[in-house]
Amino acid sequence: MSEVSFDEVRIAPDGGRLAYVARRNDFEHDREAFSLWVLDLAAKTADPVRLADLAACSALRWSPDGRALSFLGADDPAAGAQLFLVEPTSGAKPRRLTDPASFENGVDFYDWLPDGTGLVAVATDAPDAAALAAKRALRGFYGDVRRLVDSPLPPPSLYRVPRTGGPAEKIGAVPFELPLDLQVSADGRWAAVNGDDRSEVASSNQVELLPLGGPATAAKAPASPRRRTAGAFYKEGMAWAGDDLFVIGQGKEQAGRFVFTEGRLYRMGAEGRLVPVAPGMEGYLKQIVPLPDGSLLVTANVSTVMRVSRVEPASGAVRTLREQRGWLANLSVSRDGKVIAFVTTDPRHFPEIYVASGLEGVASARPVTGINASLTAEPQPEVETFSWDDGAGGTVEGALFWPPGRKGEKGLPLVVDLHGGPFSVARTEAVSLQGSFLSFPALLAARGFLVLNPNYRGSAGRGDAFVQGIVGHRCSRPSEDVIRGVESLVARGWADRQRVGLIGYSGGGGLSKCLIGRTDLFRAACTGAGVWDDLALYGTPRGQMWAEAFYGSVKPWDDFALWWHESPVSGLGRVKTPTLIVAGESDGEAPRQADELYRGLVARGVPTESLVFPGEGHVFTRPSHKRTLMRAEISWLEHYLLGKPRAELSEIKP
Repeated sequence: MSEVSFDEVRIAPDGGRLAYVARRNDFEHDREAFSLWVLDLAAKTADPVRLADLAACSALRWSPDGRALSFLGADDPAAGAQLFLVEPTSGAKPRRLTDPASFENGVDFYDWLPDGTGLVAVATDAPDAAALAAKRALRGFYGDVRRLVDSPLPPPSLYRVPRTGGPAEKIGAVPFELPLDLQVSADGRWAAVNGDDRSEVASSNQVELLPLGGPATAAKAPASPRRRTAGAFYKEGMAWAGDDLFVIGQGKEQAGRFVFTEGRLYRMGAEGRLVPVAPGMEGYLKQIVPLPDGSLLVTANVSTVMRVSRVEPASGAVRTLREQRGWLANLSVSRDGKVIAFVTTDPRHFPEIYVASGLEGVASARPVTGINASLTAEPQPEVETFSWDDGAGGTVEGALFWPPGRKGEKGLPLVVDLHGGPFSVARTEAVSLQGSFLSFPALLAARGFLVLNPNYRGSAGRGDAFVQGIVGHRCSRPSEDVIRGVESLVARGWADRQRVGLIGYSGGGGLSKCLIGRTDLFRAACTGAGVWDDLALYGTPRGQMWAEAFYGSVKPWDDFALWWHESPVSGLGRVKTPTLIVAGESDGEAPRQADELYRGLVARGVPTESLVFPGEGHVFTRPSHKRTLMRAEISWLEHYLLGKPRAELSEIKP
């Protein structure tokens, strides 16, 4: 658990310096600790300089003149993030640009104005007396009886924040309940804001252009804001390139409803229409970075690898610059395009920051950090991409982790490690602990397990048909894919049929719940978060999204048999697998669904335990809780697959 994550990386406009945010587990204070660093790239042997230590740090940006760094930070992780600025060469500490008294709920997103005089920020205002009174009128009491009435949240506001500090100027309202991103145009006249009107509906994401003041001409921009029509757009990322706004859309409208697709590149055209760019590009796009010549640098998941490519928007031409076994993220480019930085990990190396000289140097970029070198020096598993028949004329692929030095050995105990999502997610050949420590295949391999990370149907990087293959079959088809993968490993003699375990969190937690009710193949299962009862979930804020994404907008009363068959709860009467259940106390419906599964397994006489972690949401943040989670799951698997005695969690050392 000593792995350090590089959450953000930013190259200075002139390419001479690199700034990054590092995150580690601080066991002394039992919280995640963030630090801000800057590295002089001109001095090849220079050490990084620490600029600040914070309880939270994100949204790192260089000022347009390259003299200052801005970020959202907080000394208390429970407090709202405020906007800070620091000048790396001055030796001064970061100074706060926003006043917590005025920004009581913190700042959500921001971007620099291109002239460097200030920044544009999105923030949710504290309700005034009139708003509070209106809220009380809707969400009040009849005597001691609590009254709940659905009412929209007040919209966030757009502010102009001076670089020198001082009072912020409110520009106007942001028309979304949940803002997701903000990007200022190159001419400084427009703020592209992406957001969600109803955050649990998959098709509700939109982009709106909000005027920031100054003259607007029809030749360059419309005289009024443009909004993308709801129902056919799900945002993953966006970036301005000159006068054009490019977005990554994960979805389309088909037969009057929203369907998920691979993440694809679009240009936002007139009237908010999304115009496809390079529609034949393979994979699921993750990031867009504009280049000075008007082209775009993009990253994409393609099955179990990631690619960095240059895209020419006008022609749609795509040139692959790097194919990475593992994952690659946080691309950043200098203003002239001659210096490129990113974070990457592969089957042999834990994450580090790499720097390249221009596009031609991306394939041979050099590491400029060595923070995780001690982990890289440890014996590593041997990792490969493994594929098998899906039974319907296609194939399924996954990353296979062998215990160090034991590749090809027969009769190994097998753990199937399921990724979340499934939409937009795929596992690669990376040894990293995935940052949140909810997945740790390399650690399991180091303890003697053969580990399979299957990219079952619904996963990213294999085309739209593969993504949509899960619709109407949310349990059955992915379960079949996983079972066939296990059988393929057993048939090769690599995996011992009598020692097969299962682990999954989030979407993988839901699929693990499906599997234990559909097969006796697994001798132990660890299931975290994820949905157990689809029918019960429909009566929650996530219900409409669930129907749209997994059931093709079919409601439970329209096809009860379908919902029952594809819900994990329908398999309760067949479950025999000893199951460890995990949930965060503040993770929406997860604790209630975990309790329903737990009590059902107790009634069936199936060995089970349930762990609910106080104060945790969907992704755990307290290091002690991450460690307890890992120890509990390792202990459960080693007991039921290897015959080791169960021990107290404090005695289990991963």
